[in-house]
Amino acid sequence: MLFDNQNKCASSKPELSYDEACLDVNNFLSQNIEIFGQYAECTKCDFQKLAEVFPNSTANILVNTKYPMLTAFKVNNTLNCVSSNLYYEHYRYEWNVTDLNTCGIKIKVPADNAYLPVLTAMIILFLFGTIWYMIKCIYKCTKHLSLVRRYVPWSTEIQTDLGTPRNDGMPLVVERLPPPVKKHPYRVKSIDVFRGLSIILMIFVNYGGGKYSFFEHSPWNGLTVADLVFPWFLWIMGVSMMISMDKKLREGAPCRQLFNNICWRSLILILIGLVLNSHGRNVPISQLRFPGVLQRIGVTYFIVASLELCTCKRTSAEFGRLWIVQDLLVSWHHWLVMIAFVIIHTSITFALNVPGCGKGYLGPGGLDQHGKYFNCTGGAAGYLDRLFFGNHMYHTPTCHKLYETVQYFDPEGILGTLTATLTVYLGAHAGRILLAYNGFKERVIRWCIWGILTGLMGGWLSNFSKNDGVIPVNKNLWSLSFVLVTASFAFFLEAFLFVVVDVTRKWGGRPFFYPGMNALILYIGHVVFKNTFPFSWIPTVATHGAYLGMNLWGTALWVVVAIVMYKRNIFVSV
Repeated sequence: MLFDNQNKCASSKPELSYDEACLDVNNFLSQNIEIFGQYAECTKCDFQKLAEVFPNSTANILVNTKYPMLTAFKVNNTLNCVSSNLYYEHYRYEWNVTDLNTCGIKIKVPADNAYLPVLTAMIILFLFGTIWYMIKCIYKCTKHLSLVRRYVPWSTEIQTDLGTPRNDGMPLVVERLPPPVKKHPYRVKSIDVFRGLSIILMIFVNYGGGKYSFFEHSPWNGLTVADLVFPWFLWIMGVSMMISMDKKLREGAPCRQLFNNICWRSLILILIGLVLNSHGRNVPISQLRFPGVLQRIGVTYFIVASLELCTCKRTSAEFGRLWIVQDLLVSWHHWLVMIAFVIIHTSITFALNVPGCGKGYLGPGGLDQHGKYFNCTGGAAGYLDRLFFGNHMYHTPTCHKLYETVQYFDPEGILGTLTATLTVYLGAHAGRILLAYNGFKERVIRWCIWGILTGLMGGWLSNFSKNDGVIPVNKNLWSLSFVLVTASFAFFLEAFLFVVVDVTRKWGGRPFFYPGMNALILYIGHVVFKNTFPFSWIPTVATHGAYLGMNLWGTALWVVVAIVMYKRNIFVSV
């Protein structure tokens, strides 16, 4: 499927889209040759025939530049010159086959660097941020009259205009400073910045991410920037949940009321998710997708919040010499539940005998493993979802095009929700650390320790490789290694933001702080207006630069919406 539209390269100046290049194969042999190819990303996939080239003839082949491609030519049923090459967008390449050992592919016509728009965008954003920061500093320095007096001496003319001092020692003009802004005692700003960063990345990725592969979800195993967004959002939801619940318990809110709020919020999130799944198209009720992003958020929130509510206390316990591990002592029974979830998930994944697939298959099916598990997409997880949801699930998973799969698979399925619950709980534990310890060093050190531990465990499960581990890092399956690795990044990121934003206050968290205050409404809004102007349009030229500019523009508009809502004290939550 990645080798469609081969006639596109027949022209000397083809109109190529993004991630496309041309390969001209010149056959100087006296017999026909067959050109075969396959993308290196497609694990253990058979070669596919791309073209047949007659003697003294040329074949023009369209290649996708998203992944390195393996190429070879066959003569007398023997593959020759198997090599891997990374092609660049809009380049034209040439392969002159003069003998059986001619494997060199060279550039025929170069083109502009496809990654230049990313570098340009980063420079522009950096300059804009620097200029904005300078303007804010100048504004702050001139805002208070006392700072102006320090550098600008008062002249006698000004004193005359204001009047001479009174003999009783009381000034004629009394300067009144504005009352200080009362900050919320439970608001940790870095949490809002983290949430805002997650939702902004989510919007940018969902809008296309400039069509770059590293801003897209992995076809199957592996980790990209896009794969980090959703687990980070779940993780920071766990942090916020702990702080919010602790505040309400200390205020004396009844547990029954808190549980009703948990149920209501979860139900609302699930219902909104179902509505968004039907947005933009007339979907028959028999094919309406049941799982989804907000559905998973609602279910995992309900599980973790209910677990915390069942065992939490309104007053802090005294641990004496064991205070150094009090975050673990107050939650050991919670960890037993999480471990049970992991055991259930792992047991089903590796022990369930899937019809026609056997036990323990974790691949995408289709062309994977030379087509041996063609109808086994997702292994046990995919089988259970297809058994339970039927047609009410995602039809074209991220592996669909590369592996040519035909089975439905949903990345927000049932089995992955168990490990997604662990993601939320790891965030809840980060929030527990924030509440249990007062010193910033005690908090940051523990977050970093958890970041190291989860990262090492995730790396060990995946064998620090992409495909060779017992449990590879996989966002579609929401594998245990994926949970641990993404949580590791989250622990380190929150530790960094906490120091920079809340402790040293070197950065106010803008502009990410504003979207973090209205993350839900931004998520709903960006889905509803995804394919509408001015957030999106069809570029006149299908290049990475055109799509990157459009996607950055659409994302920036939602940041503006968040700023306006914040300035007008509009906050939407459930």
